Amino acid sequence: MSKPTPLQTIDGKTLMSAPIEPLDFVVDMFMSQGLHILAGPPKVGKSWLALWLAVSVAKGDPLWGMETKQGSTLYLCLEDSTRRIQNRLCQITEDAPSNVHFCMESSILDRGLEEQLAQFISDHPDTVLI
Repeated sequence: MSKPTPLQTIDGKTLMSAPIEPLDFVVDMFMSQGLHILAGPPKVGKSWLALWLAVSVAKGDPLWGMETKQGSTLYLCLEDSTRRIQNRLCQITEDAPSNVHFCMESSILDRGLEEQLAQFISDHPDTVLI
C-alpha cells in the first residue's frame, strides 16, 4: 500500500499576511472572471441566458441592475446552427455589437480547444467572457 499524499496546508498567520488580489468581476458582485458552470435540466433556458449574458457584457449593459465589465465575449454554441443563433440573437437585441463572437464548431478539449481559445484571447486581448 502506498503512502497517501500529505495534505497541503497553510497556517493562519501566513494566510492572514498573504497578499490576495481582489476578484475581477464581469458582472459586479455576481460573476467574477474564472470558470463557472451553467447547469440545469433541458429546456429551462440555459442557452438563452448564456446568449443574453454574452451580448450584454459585450455591450457593457447592466444585468439585473448590476454593472458589467465591457469587453469581447465568445459564445461557444456548439450544438446550434448559424441560422438558429441568428434567430435567437434577433430576439434578444436589435444591435449586436462586433465584439460578441459566436463559434458553432471547435476542436474538442484535449485535441486543440485550449489552443484555439488561447489564440482567440491573443487576437482579442479585451476578452472578458467565454
